[in-house]
Amino acid sequence: MNLRAAYSFSCAAFALAVATGSLAGCFSERVAGSNPPAGDLCEGTPANVIQIRNFAFVQQSLQVSPGTTVTFVNCDTETHTSTSDAGVWDSGALTPGSTFQRTFNAAGSFPFHCTPHPSMKGTVVVG
Repeated sequence: MNLRAAYSFSCAAFALAVATGSLAGCFSERVAGSNPPAGDLCEGTPANVIQIRNFAFVQQSLQVSPGTTVTFVNCDTETHTSTSDAGVWDSGALTPGSTFQRTFNAAGSFPFHCTPHPSMKGTVVVG
């Protein structure tokens, strides 16, 4: 391969990588739009919200109807995750005050944990 062909190939590969990275956002579990401020979600026990505080998920078990969007909110001072035990979702790093939303369409029991703190566990029950 000559230098010009190698340069063209490199440019095409870079363009493909950029396009692929841009499309990845289209398939994210995060819901588009503005989430409620985390401070509001850390007060009381709002409906369909799982709070993270003191290295625990509060509510540890949440029952919802199919089609419900559940919000995970980090009310703690450390970074946590909401990660499905079955690999169905992963919030990524939730820094203090961050939120993550996931819509549960199918009936069933969906256990989850915090990746950096595996003793933190919870379950969303859809039925």
